[in-house]
Amino acid sequence: MSVPPPAALFREGHYLTYPHSNGFCQDGHNVVLGRQEGRTASLWRTSLEHEADRRICGMDVAAFGEKLLWFDVALNVDRLSVCAGNELWIYDLDSPKSGDCVYRADAPAQLHSLSSISADGRRVLVGLKYPDRHAALLVEIHTGKSRVLFEKPWHVNHLHFSPHDEAWIGICHEGLCDTVPDRVWGWHATGAPEGRCLLDHHWGDPAREIHIGHERWCFHATTALAVAYGVSPGGPRGIYECGPAQAPRLIVEGDRHWHVNVSWSGRFVVIDTTGPHDLPGKGWTDSNSISDVLLLDRKSGELRCLARSRLDSHPSHPHPAFSRDEKIILFNEAIPQPRGNRVRLVKNPFLA
Repeated sequence: MSVPPPAALFREGHYLTYPHSNGFCQDGHNVVLGRQEGRTASLWRTSLEHEADRRICGMDVAAFGEKLLWFDVALNVDRLSVCAGNELWIYDLDSPKSGDCVYRADAPAQLHSLSSISADGRRVLVGLKYPDRHAALLVEIHTGKSRVLFEKPWHVNHLHFSPHDEAWIGICHEGLCDTVPDRVWGWHATGAPEGRCLLDHHWGDPAREIHIGHERWCFHATTALAVAYGVSPGGPRGIYECGPAQAPRLIVEGDRHWHVNVSWSGRFVVIDTTGPHDLPGKGWTDSNSISDVLLLDRKSGELRCLARSRLDSHPSHPHPAFSRDEKIILFNEAIPQPRGNRVRLVKNPFLA
């Protein structure tokens, strides 16, 4: 795979939401982006076409531990959820200044920065951290009621609804990938009321031991994709698909895969890397702050390099994402200023 010319600039100074979240509006040509403006973080509705950008909200984040706003847009209605400090907010994207705080966490609980909103925009899933445990909280937006779905003595993170079957919830057992052997979990009220690990990491078998992370549930099936990082002592490394009714299987091999995302039909998978894809090595070896964006066509099995990006700390992980029609991939790129970032755009060459 050769390295293509630079991708088109989409927005300067903005960033994409987290890979397992959705940023695209119902119409398919508007996407929500975040932006840092001094001590303020803001969200913007931006257009893939020629419409003017519109500011959704801005919040003073100077006193928060997390200086970014991470958000999730509902799949079937233009409404988003976003956590700021210890508050969960809802915004209707067609109604300017519509913000409504629907939940506040009281000490000693701390609200996680990542939330997941249901497809109909009526429920939000978010994590709660206590001194001795973590909990998954479900908030009913229209009634204001909330309830804890489950608790764990370990760090529960990356909670998100399965887009294909919202009865299933994705869970990450957070921690260092070389010390946590069961990172990819699913939860179901009756099928897995205590949750269960969905991907065998073969811990203790040096030839097969893989270190897993950055799981993302699929749109087309009740399955999740996850990355076996290049730092894994065993293999094969690369992108795996797993699910409550499917044995894990490798769908593409690679020694530098980092984050993964999937298109709506499931045909395409986009991956960013922990260094140049065309240099020898695995994991972060000789990464030189480079991350390549790779595209897999599962129909043909072909893997292409779409673009080369520069990485830094959040929000400057590439975090590639598909447009709803699968024709466009957006990704982040670091720029040379403290936490500076831009969003670039590249067309799907398999649909050209």
